[in-house]
Amino acid sequence: MSEAIAVQAKPLRLPFLRLIPGVALLFALGYAGKLTEQLINGYGKAHHVALPNIEYVLWAIVFGLIVANTVGVAQVFKPGVATYDFWLKAGIVLLGARFLLGDVLKLGGVSLVLVFIELAVAIAIMTVLGRVFRLKPKLTSLLAIGSSICGVSAIIASKGPSTPTTTTRPSPSPPSWRWEHSASSPIRCSGTSCT
Repeated sequence: MSEAIAVQAKPLRLPFLRLIPGVALLFALGYAGKLTEQLINGYGKAHHVALPNIEYVLWAIVFGLIVANTVGVAQVFKPGVATYDFWLKAGIVLLGARFLLGDVLKLGGVSLVLVFIELAVAIAIMTVLGRVFRLKPKLTSLLAIGSSICGVSAIIASKGPSTPTTTTRPSPSPPSWRWEHSASSPIRCSGTSCT
């Protein structure tokens, strides 16, 4: 009377394991950006050439764009790559954590006031310029943050993830504009024709 009891084993589900390939790819691209920055700076110093100092964050973004637009991101990497927003913000927080409160206090009150004034003036100027050029409020705030705080890192952190848009084009239709020139010139346009 021995009966075999079959127990179906459930597969071990560790969702974070799916993230490892993509996070490793992000790390590799970030490290490649850091190496590129160091190589270019080293080459410039060794050959006494003034080369632009392009931050490693921008190099990593360029490398990511190259990968995504040439060979593409394989399905195995997509779950981990989707976590880039978390890693980017965590990196920026750690970058800011390098500055200890004691170091800030050593600067003195006058320096802190000057920093505050610079931030306020830069944000105000960019806000005014954004309104003058009729930029969208989101773009204006990104430019204000980037120009007043620390550039690329601040812009990326404040923008958040972007969602791709579809490239469907609406069917062509005739323009629905009406323009009348000044009285000294008899040019009149309505719809698709001008007389």
